[in-house]
Amino acid sequence: MRDTLYAEGGIYRAKIIYDEHINPDRVDHVSYQLSRDRKKQIINRSKVIYDYIEEIQSSIVFGYTAIEAFVNLSIPDTYEYRFENSKGIIEIYKKESIERWLPLKAKLSDVLVPIYNTKPIKSLNIWNKYNAFEEHRNEIIHQKTVNYTNFYKKYFSIKIFELCNTPQELIKFFYDERTPRVGSNALWPWIINGNNEFPVRYDYKSENFKITGNIYEGRSKN
Repeated sequence: MRDTLYAEGGIYRAKIIYDEHINPDRVDHVSYQLSRDRKKQIINRSKVIYDYIEEIQSSIVFGYTAIEAFVNLSIPDTYEYRFENSKGIIEIYKKESIERWLPLKAKLSDVLVPIYNTKPIKSLNIWNKYNAFEEHRNEIIHQKTVNYTNFYKKYFSIKIFELCNTPQELIKFFYDERTPRVGSNALWPWIINGNNEFPVRYDYKSENFKITGNIYEGRSKN
């Protein structure tokens, strides 16, 4: 997924900036301030901070979009989501309606869990990480006033890099849950069969391939 690559690129570049210019355990900010021209120092530091914030936010936004793309890709064309609303009426959502109207949280917990036949995701730590990740994304997208900048402080904690890995961990969760039972495509989940059903083996002979590494690092060797 292109969005996943953008997200990973953003967090990679942000980590470099953090390690070289921000990390208080590695950068002597006091000596830096004393040894530079004040005006030039402000200009240089401002550029570093702006670049860093841009990379963090790009990683979060593209990572969230990658999750959405993964979820929509995973829903079979014939799938129906049924639930009882507050009036006791059973509502039925087909694939297009699920993609368009259901919030991403509902698609992950109520749609993908039965599709992939996984353990309840809401009881796992990855769900708490996803909620925090979505909150960060919403603070970027739905910022109400330019005067509200407190959420920027979170970007300067080393924990932000772990949070930005949430999309990869979430996709890997579904991969790890499903693969031992039914196997997967060598390029799972981006290769789908002609009927857009669950992306399992299709015209694919596992004995001709060896998967090395994990979903992010591995390669298929013929």
